[in-house]
Amino acid sequence: MGVKKFPLVAAAVILSAPLLSVASTASAAPTPARAPAATSVPVETSAPASDSLATDPERGDATPAAGKIGAAAAGPVIGLRGRGFGHGRGMSQWGARGAAQQGLTAEQILAFYYPGTVSASVGNPDVRVRLTAMGSSPTVVAGEAGLTLTDGTCTQALTPANATSWRVSRVNVTDWKVEGYYTNVNGFTGWFPLVTSCTGFTTAKDLTFVGDGSVANSVLTLRTPSGAKQYRGALRATPVVLRGSGATVYTVGTVNVLAMDSYLRSVVPAEMPASWGLEAVKSQAVAARSYTAARLGSADGFDICDTTACQVYPGLTSSNPEHPNSDAAVTATSGQVRKYGSSIAVTEFSSTNGGQTVASSLPYQVAKADPYDGVYADAPDTWTYLTMPVTAIENAWPAVGTFRSMSISRDGKGAYFGGRATSLLLTGTKGTQTVGAESFRTAMNLRSTYFIPLGSSVGTDLAGNAFSDLIARDSTGKLLNYPGDGRGGWLAKVLLSSSFPATPEILAPGDFSGDGIPDLMTRSASTGVLTLHKGTAAGTLAPGTSIGSGWASFTAVIAPGDLDGDGAVDLLGRDASGTMWLYPSTGTGTWKSRVSKGGGWGGLQELEAVGDFDGDGGTDLMGKSATGALYLLRFSPTGAYLGAKAIGTGFGSYSGFTGMGDVDGDGAVDLVARDSTGVLWAYRGTGTGTFTTRRSIGSGWKTLTFGS
Repeated sequence: MGVKKFPLVAAAVILSAPLLSVASTASAAPTPARAPAATSVPVETSAPASDSLATDPERGDATPAAGKIGAAAAGPVIGLRGRGFGHGRGMSQWGARGAAQQGLTAEQILAFYYPGTVSASVGNPDVRVRLTAMGSSPTVVAGEAGLTLTDGTCTQALTPANATSWRVSRVNVTDWKVEGYYTNVNGFTGWFPLVTSCTGFTTAKDLTFVGDGSVANSVLTLRTPSGAKQYRGALRATPVVLRGSGATVYTVGTVNVLAMDSYLRSVVPAEMPASWGLEAVKSQAVAARSYTAARLGSADGFDICDTTACQVYPGLTSSNPEHPNSDAAVTATSGQVRKYGSSIAVTEFSSTNGGQTVASSLPYQVAKADPYDGVYADAPDTWTYLTMPVTAIENAWPAVGTFRSMSISRDGKGAYFGGRATSLLLTGTKGTQTVGAESFRTAMNLRSTYFIPLGSSVGTDLAGNAFSDLIARDSTGKLLNYPGDGRGGWLAKVLLSSSFPATPEILAPGDFSGDGIPDLMTRSASTGVLTLHKGTAAGTLAPGTSIGSGWASFTAVIAPGDLDGDGAVDLLGRDASGTMWLYPSTGTGTWKSRVSKGGGWGGLQELEAVGDFDGDGGTDLMGKSATGALYLLRFSPTGAYLGAKAIGTGFGSYSGFTGMGDVDGDGAVDLVARDSTGVLWAYRGTGTGTFTTRRSIGSGWKTLTFGS
């Protein structure tokens, strides 16, 4: 995305700001066409060259790939880029793996993620796990040799050979019913009451199935609505208390009772791949044990649940079954927990924190940089959600009406985005609504609250409102940001600078510095110095710093975003001979070696990146010839030049072009062009390399220098 200084009609003063109006389609328009490509178009060569035009001693942390936006569902969409997977409190599991890879022991890993805690022992107590798959259904256990049922004082052997299952259910709020499922008993098949001498079974607090005579040796089969599942220990039918959403609910539940270490043999490989380094898996075993031990003795009828709401416990029937490595980790740490003072620490953990742990009211959950979280490239520590529909926000918070923008408050902690989101102010046609970041994350099914909005495709969302912006400089030197609203209209303009230098290009490449926030660049015509103006989380610009020299010889510099698909933003430079050079960045404020994209580019004017115009996943350019023909210059998702295609005629009178991505919210990227009267037009793409009806998106732009 770049702002080009095009020849404009001279004006002593700016008579008026652009009129942010939307008009109907006008008639005297250039003709979009599907003409075959002309012969004098750029060709790619295979002779990349190294160069040191840009130098910058500053290096930051790697920035994640933003991905590319292709055709989306009808209606405006929002792109988000984020870091981390989960709440970020306590231990990062991928961070634990990274720390173990760097030689830290489990004790050192736990001390890093839970500062101020110390190792202690709780032995091997029993744990009560509520099996949520059963809901409030009866507890049904497969019949087997040695199976017994007990109320704690009386034990009944369940011996009839032809009973294939046993069921405990409620008759009323106080009384139990025990039945066996028999096949062909005196010609009858079905559930029949248990005949027992244990008179307390009916009114007992709970009833527990035990196999092989003891909880320690028992492996039972529970018949669930989704099929049979096996569990170590005992299976209990018990009244349980469910607290949440401000209500207390009393229901009947099925609870698995088993020793802590037996429980962890299933939990640890379900929460962390058992094949990871032993020290990492040991740290997971201690964290899971501590988290569980801190909850023991609950009056709710169970200590912990079996889902991600607590920690995952699949029992013996699992796609991540017990494993020798995780068994070894459980055994090696048997009894070990973390304590803070006299209390067992609530040792929360999540998949990855994105490089920054999250603080809470607990003294051992602090916010600090995590140098271990980013060690493994395949960790899910970065994410993008490029097609979040605006309708999802409108449906979740209908009081705002038609969504227009968002403003994000942050905690200011961490190297990316200005910190995690704490709350969002959603603005629409009916009003505004403040939403907690965690509520927004849950409603939108996001991986974390550590995120930032992205502009559509090559468009940069410098304002951070969720849609692409247009940067413009007026003749007095004011640099202005015109945020789009995702529907072909505009939000209130923002003054970025009252005195900004006139340059051949003001480029908006996206996040060049590596902090996740979009930046601007300028190129000096006289010195050839490329200057970086870092963006801030508030949508403002930091003072400029030089990031390289030697750029004066280029006849055009273009900011296409991530052209080569490596996750870092790039620049393109056309030299005086007509050769186009790709300058890929590292994503941390420096450059890799440049790569030639071929010769023959000299005859094209006003080159602009528009995003994936033809829907093949690559970032494309557009440029016009001296005769006013418009060409699409196609690139693959990895940056290979695929050739040129003539897509229109009659564009010679237009004084400026820019790519803002998807201007009107129809899911396809567009070309924005200014005519000789100062009217701005969105030439709406179809998403397949052609145009549909153009649309006026405002007037009064005649005296502004603007770009994508």
